[in-house]
Amino acid sequence: MSERSANPDVDLEAMKEHYRALLVENHDTAKVCSWKSEEVADRNFAAVAQIFAHETEPFTVYDVGCGVAAMADFLRAHVPLARYSGCDILAEMIGRAKERDASLDVEQRDILIAPPARQFDYVVISGLFNLRMNNDPRAWQTFVDRMIQSAFAIAGKGLASNFLTGHVEWTREQGYYQDPSRMLDYAIRNVSRFCELRHAYYPWEFTLCVYRQPIPLAFGPPPAPWPPPNRRQP
Repeated sequence: MSERSANPDVDLEAMKEHYRALLVENHDTAKVCSWKSEEVADRNFAAVAQIFAHETEPFTVYDVGCGVAAMADFLRAHVPLARYSGCDILAEMIGRAKERDASLDVEQRDILIAPPARQFDYVVISGLFNLRMNNDPRAWQTFVDRMIQSAFAIAGKGLASNFLTGHVEWTREQGYYQDPSRMLDYAIRNVSRFCELRHAYYPWEFTLCVYRQPIPLAFGPPPAPWPPPNRRQP
């Protein structure tokens, strides 16, 4: 199956050329992936990493749209229990990632065409949806929805993805600004009823976390079992 047939209304070629140019122009790992700085990249990694902040035993993470796998550096420094893997549709990105660290478990893959055969505890998507280039916003939204569903299908425990929020005073051309309430509603209706939305850590971004099971509160009783053992299902 061709990439074009997998995404019939979305043209990814301009996206590929954009990132190929960044690879040629930059050796800075943040700017190669279109982040303004390492600080901005780390903020976005920290945002999606909140989904596994409660973990106390080793777990696996799959980074979709991993670029040069800079998130692996972040996890080594801040979340040593995480076992990192990643994928990107651009072979050159994977090549640069391997140049940085030959031991990285990263691969060229489009999960809409060929999802990995195994599951991971958590799947994260950081910054992938922020730049739509010249794609129609409605087509890009459909692409986002399909990616969220495909990513969750390989997540054993949960999925986290960050977005530019639609609640802004200005926008940049070719950016994609997501309606937080729409994204939350879509996830609850189509992915999992166990969702949370974090819109408090930065003025222009938010993160959606989607879980397979209820999650514990910081204070209070443990989460209810799911499905409920003594409750008749609708």
